[in-house]
Amino acid sequence: MRPRKRAQMSRISRMNQNNKPRKILVVDDDPIIRDMMVDILNLEGYTIDTARHGLEAMEILRGEESYLVFLDVMMPVLDGKEVCAILEAEPQLRNRHFIVLMSAVDKLAEVSSLIKNVDATMPKPFSVDDVVGIVLPYME
Repeated sequence: MRPRKRAQMSRISRMNQNNKPRKILVVDDDPIIRDMMVDILNLEGYTIDTARHGLEAMEILRGEESYLVFLDVMMPVLDGKEVCAILEAEPQLRNRHFIVLMSAVDKLAEVSSLIKNVDATMPKPFSVDDVVGIVLPYME
C-alpha cells in the first residue's frame, strides 16, 4: 500500500473515532472475503458483525441495528435475492443500507432485480479503496 493511501486511511479512522460507533454487517459465505472486509473495516474504526449466509444475517438484523450491510448474492441456505425479498416483507428492517457484493459471474439480470432493495453494488474482487469509498457516504 502506498504511504499516501495509508495516511489517508488513518485520517478517516480518526474521523470515525470522533463519532458514535457504527456497525456494519458483512454477509458472505467465503471466509476469505469476510476476513478481508473485517480487516479493512476494522482499520477504519467500524464495529463489524459477520454472517456466513442469509439466514444468519436475518437473525443478526432482527436482533441488532447494523447500519450498513454488505450482502453477497450467491450463498447457501438463504441467498442475497431471498434476503432482499424478506426485507421487502419486513418494514422494520428497511432502515438499513444494503450494498450487494457481485462477482464477475453473477448474472446482471439477477442482480438488477435486487436493485430496488439495495443502495449500491460492489464488484468482487475489490480493493481497500473500493471498500472505504463505498462505505463513507453511508456512514457520515
